[in-house]
Amino acid sequence: LRHRAVDVDMRAKVLLIGILMLSASLAGCFKPDPPPPPPEEPTLPDGIFLTGPNGESLSLALYQPLNLSFVFSSVGEDGAEPSIGVTSSGCIFFIAFEKVMRSCDHGQSWEDVSGWMCAFQTNDPWGWVDPVTDRIFNVQMQGLETSWICYSD
Repeated sequence: LRHRAVDVDMRAKVLLIGILMLSASLAGCFKPDPPPPPPEEPTLPDGIFLTGPNGESLSLALYQPLNLSFVFSSVGEDGAEPSIGVTSSGCIFFIAFEKVMRSCDHGQSWEDVSGWMCAFQTNDPWGWVDPVTDRIFNVQMQGLETSWICYSD
């Protein structure tokens, strides 16, 4: 009888240790992870550093930097090697992989203006706006053999 009491007591201890080990390994599995903190916004560096075409610094007393402002907007498509061009009318063209995206409202909205003759895939996207004719070129490398060229007219 005493042997059975020790056996039951030992089984209870083993069961209790097993439950403790199982609960420790499952701790935290039943609650969702907290959301990640928002990414830190990049800031402009303090001060102004102005360089000439040869890389040498220029005097701020002689040259004043342009007062520029920038707007970031999503074109709704990914672009691994984005090319961007602006025509004389102010329309912006962005090459998003094989797609030519256009915005004529300062980046507020974008539309895919790729023609049906343009490449359906790309290995190396590239775009260019001719500053004289405003012709838009969409050049897509196909494998390592050739390139597929689309243009706006």
